[in-house]
Amino acid sequence: MPLVNIKLAKPSLSKEQKAELIADITELLSKKYNKSKERVVVVLEDVENYDIGFGGESVEAIKAKANK
Repeated sequence: MPLVNIKLAKPSLSKEQKAELIADITELLSKKYNKSKERVVVVLEDVENYDIGFGGESVEAIKAKANK
């Protein structure tokens, strides 16, 4: 059973966009690995900007610098 966990930085997608993403990923994996759609699991997680870092700085800090 394919299981995909996608983490999205906040602000995230709308409910409609998330539903479309889940459907698209399910379709892709179903076709690619010849599995029924019912066997594909997609998990979307929203992550706060202060919980993601690039080059030793949080995304929150990077955005704050860019907005100065």
